Amino acid sequence: METLLVPPPVRQKLGSEGADGLLMMFAEAHRIGEERLRRTLDEAEARFDSRLNERMSNLRFDLLKWNFLFWVGQLAAMAAILNLTLQGLR
Repeated sequence: METLLVPPPVRQKLGSEGADGLLMMFAEAHRIGEERLRRTLDEAEARFDSRLNERMSNLRFDLLKWNFLFWVGQLAAMAAILNLTLQGLR
């Protein structure tokens, strides 16, 4: 991180204590901004994780549903083939 310096004309106008106070004010404002950004990012990440988990559970349910329907279709097809085969033997 770069060191923030008060330009000489400003330091001369404010004096040494005023310039140091100005630097402290900017450092505090920067710290507050970083904390706010970090908190906002954490909240956004939590919302994203929540939505992602919900969508993943919906996708798992859809996958299970289609697998079951495919299995029922396969069972019906095998029953029909077996029925036709057995009728041909009679």
